[in-house]
Amino acid sequence: MPLLDSRDVSILITTFNRKKELVFTLNTLRDVISSEGIYIWDDASTDSTFEYILSEYPEINIFQNTVNKGLIASRNQLMQAAPTEYVLSLDDDAHFLNPEELEKAMLFMDANLNCAVLSFRLFWGLQKPASQKTSENTYQVSNFLGGAHLMRKSAWDNFIKFYPEWYHFYGEEDFAAMKLFRAEQMVFYFPKVLVHHRVSLKNRKKSSEETRLRTKWALQAAWSNYLIFYPKQKAWFKIMYSIKEQLRLKFLKGHFNILMSIGKAGLTLIQNRHHRQKLDLRFSNKRLKAYLSLPQAPIFWKPKSNSN
Repeated sequence: MPLLDSRDVSILITTFNRKKELVFTLNTLRDVISSEGIYIWDDASTDSTFEYILSEYPEINIFQNTVNKGLIASRNQLMQAAPTEYVLSLDDDAHFLNPEELEKAMLFMDANLNCAVLSFRLFWGLQKPASQKTSENTYQVSNFLGGAHLMRKSAWDNFIKFYPEWYHFYGEEDFAAMKLFRAEQMVFYFPKVLVHHRVSLKNRKKSSEETRLRTKWALQAAWSNYLIFYPKQKAWFKIMYSIKEQLRLKFLKGHFNILMSIGKAGLTLIQNRHHRQKLDLRFSNKRLKAYLSLPQAPIFWKPKSNSN
C-alpha cells in the first residue's frame, strides 16, 4: 500500500526532454503514492516523453503543451490541475530519499494552519549522499525551493494565485513567498524530508551558453521581484548593487560574457514592465525589514564529513 493517499496529496512534476530522468523518478514513486496521484506537465518535449508515459504509465495524469512555454507556465498549469489540498512539487530529475517522512510534513502543516509551504532538504549530485543524517531543525524561512516542497493548495488559490510566467525559469518561488508573507502566511524549512537532485553542478557550469542564459533569467527575475515588492528607492538600489557585484565577481575575473547577461536581463526587465505595473504588492519599509530578517531556505545540503 502506498505511503500517501492520493485523495489528500498530489505529486506535481514538470518535464521537458528528460524522459530517462523522468522514468527514474516515477519508478521511485511506486511505493510513495498511487499513479492517480501523480500529475505531469510535458512542455512540448521532442523525445517522445508524452507518448511513452501514456503507454507505460496509463494511470498517471499527464498533460502536454503543443509549444514550449517554459517551466513556470507548466507549474501554473499543474497547480490549476491539482485536485487535493496538499501538493508536492518535484523536479523530473529528483526523488525522495526518505519518503516515509512525508507524512510528518503533512502532519506539521495540519498542526500549523498558517503554514503555507514546507521547503525540503536538497542534496545535489549524481551519487547518493554518504549519509542522510542531519541535526537541523524546522524553522521559518523567507523562500522555498521550487522542485522540492509541499504546498497547501488553498494558500495558492487564495494568496499566490499564479507564478509570473514572464520570469521564465527563476524567481517564481521568491515571488510566491513574498506574496504569502504579505498575507501573513508562513514558509518553513523542513529538513526531515530529504530530496536527491540528480544533477552534476560541475557539468552544468561547463556550458557557457547555459550559464549566460541562467544568469540572465536569474538577474531579471530578482530585479523584477525588487521592483514589485520593495519600496522604489530600495528596489533600484538593490538592482544597482547586484550589477556592481556581478561586475566585481565575474567581469573583473575575466568572465566578460556577464556584460551580455546583464544587458539582456535589463532589456527583458523593460519589455516586461507592463506585467509589473498591474501589481500593487510593495512592502512598507517596516514589513520589508521583517521579511528580510528571515533566513533563506538552504539550496544545497551536504552531509557532515563525520556522519555515518
